[in-house]
Amino acid sequence: MINHENDSTPKRNQVIRDLSEQLKAKKELIIIDHLKNKYGKTETQGYAKVYSNIEALKSIETKPSIDRHANLASEPKKAEKPVEEEPKEESNEEAKE
Repeated sequence: MINHENDSTPKRNQVIRDLSEQLKAKKELIIIDHLKNKYGKTETQGYAKVYSNIEALKSIETKPSIDRHANLASEPKKAEKPVEEEPKEESNEEAKE
């Protein structure tokens, strides 16, 4: 159970990071099965699995579950802002038409 009164619903990578710190486990060995919150509530309930080693994780978890968590264990990347193009100036001929 996660209480988030002053924050938005936590993302999976944030939950993995917090669990890793609390349980002193490696991030890549934590699988979030599900996170569910009820509308209007400031609580999120979830189920996570912490494995002792990568071999145990791979022998139990399905490939889609492993793939979903492959990039979550790392720190989130900041999205790059797209470069805005400068507006093109109209030539005098186009402006007259």
